[in-house]
Amino acid sequence: MANRFEQILVIPSGQPWLRAEPPVASGADRLEMCSKALDDLPSELQEVVALTDIEIQRSGPTYAIETVSQLKAFFPGDQFTLILGSDAAATFDQWHRAKDLRTIAEILVVRRPGQAKSKFAEVEIDAIDISATQIRALLESGEDVSPYISNSVLTYIKERGLYGSK
Repeated sequence: MANRFEQILVIPSGQPWLRAEPPVASGADRLEMCSKALDDLPSELQEVVALTDIEIQRSGPTYAIETVSQLKAFFPGDQFTLILGSDAAATFDQWHRAKDLRTIAEILVVRRPGQAKSKFAEVEIDAIDISATQIRALLESGEDVSPYISNSVLTYIKERGLYGSK
């Protein structure tokens, strides 16, 4: 998928307004976990993937429409594609100004095996069928999550005691 784009920005969410509870990990922790995960990518992917804290730095609820609008202001000639997972795509119509967001960015869903098809363009990747919510639940129950996340991210989670890990 990376060869479809000149650059891919990974943007950890700030304070997602649709979540009933705020994220367990702080913005700084989520940013660091993303950084560690990206460090584990093959070098050819690292060349096109960048991490930005644009949402973490924003106070109050964060909305994708504002993030994409802010990025478009910095890169006015660029085309933007918002890449979502299956779970996010399923609630897209509830997002703040979802219709406006579709006019300023293409939507591309990375569909996990076993997940329902969305109404957006999709790519299916060779991945395991597990959500971040399920991984956090496994961590909380003390089960092994090493098949699902990189060792450096798992070490960070354990060092910080995130998600009830031990």
